[in-house]
Amino acid sequence: MGGHLLVIRHGEAEGNSDHRFIGQADVPLSDMGRGQADAVGAHLAHRGVTRVIASDLRRAIDTALPLANRLGLAVEVDPRLREILNGDWAMHLPEEVKAGWPDLWARYQAGEDVQRPNGERWADVGVRVREVLDELADSPTGVTAIFAHGGPTLWATYWALGMRLDVSLFHGPLHPASNASITSIALPGPKLESYNETGHIPSDLAPQSDLLPFMR
Repeated sequence: MGGHLLVIRHGEAEGNSDHRFIGQADVPLSDMGRGQADAVGAHLAHRGVTRVIASDLRRAIDTALPLANRLGLAVEVDPRLREILNGDWAMHLPEEVKAGWPDLWARYQAGEDVQRPNGERWADVGVRVREVLDELADSPTGVTAIFAHGGPTLWATYWALGMRLDVSLFHGPLHPASNASITSIALPGPKLESYNETGHIPSDLAPQSDLLPFMR
């Protein structure tokens, strides 16, 4: 018996367009992000989704709700799907991080998976995200929509590809996932079927170009 995982990065959140290190700060969706969430919900309503899971941060939950409401499903929350804990970098602009932690910033820019002060490394995020995915893969039935963040979406993709990284997540071979994008993984396997689908998003809600490696 098979199944599918659809991994959706949340819609644009307040602070994304400023390139802030949001991480686990519980910011809301922007107006554009709410429109993107509606577009995701309308599209995925026809993909046979039987279960909806989200990070417990509200930008992920609020991206999941349009789909869950259309299908009459509850949104199950799992804090293991949260974005990276930025610690002292939380909500800072890149130039502020560079000024406050110049040595650490230089290592980060060079691709090292640095520990954010009082926060996590990307490897820590990978451990908890893979726990969730492994659990879902143990019972691969139906179509599960997972609403998460940029980092967890990349980790889910590398999990499906059987890859592990020794560098910073955003210095890996894949371009980061766009806001409100969909990544499809078939089970058992896992097998990556598609990455970073954005064709369901209307042109006036197209994700902004906020995805360079230093902006996370």
